[in-house]
Amino acid sequence: MRILGVSGSPRVGGNTDLILNEALQAAKSSGAEVTLIRLSDYKLAPCNACMSCFSTGKCAIKDDGQTLYEAITGADGVILGSPSYFQGVTAQMKVFIDRIGFLALARKKTDFVGKVGGVIAVARRSGVSGTCNQMLTFLTATRVVIPSGGRVFALGREKGDVLNDKEGIDAARNLGVSIVKALK
Repeated sequence: MRILGVSGSPRVGGNTDLILNEALQAAKSSGAEVTLIRLSDYKLAPCNACMSCFSTGKCAIKDDGQTLYEAITGADGVILGSPSYFQGVTAQMKVFIDRIGFLALARKKTDFVGKVGGVIAVARRSGVSGTCNQMLTFLTATRVVIPSGGRVFALGREKGDVLNDKEGIDAARNLGVSIVKALK
């Protein structure tokens, strides 16, 4: 079983990467093969609303979008993570949601059926609810199953701060384990 973590943070090794890795390591300890994808490592242009994906089943934009789509379809589970930027996901995560979401809808919403997923939002103080809700909307729209505890909030501002949020770390680890259990 393969679980993919998708980090929407532009900050390498930042709080979102750290807490996603906690969730992924818990999933690995429960028997899953895990991979972390950092969206900032990929070239991903915004959707231009050309709608060609609805007639061809593929995105017309020539970048890493198709690679990311195949990574998601090749996984059994997915955990999306994003810091809160002005009460929502980062630009990187929003482009990912738009591009991958449109392609999934264009392909009749069947590519993600049976996958299990969850989300993790990190913020200094506020914005985790809106950030989580954007990512959860993407997962439910693409028919990903979300287990109990599928939404994690974590607090941190400076790199490493999130590791001091014991409740957030525990919730992230529980998310990793819950996804594995749901897939079994």
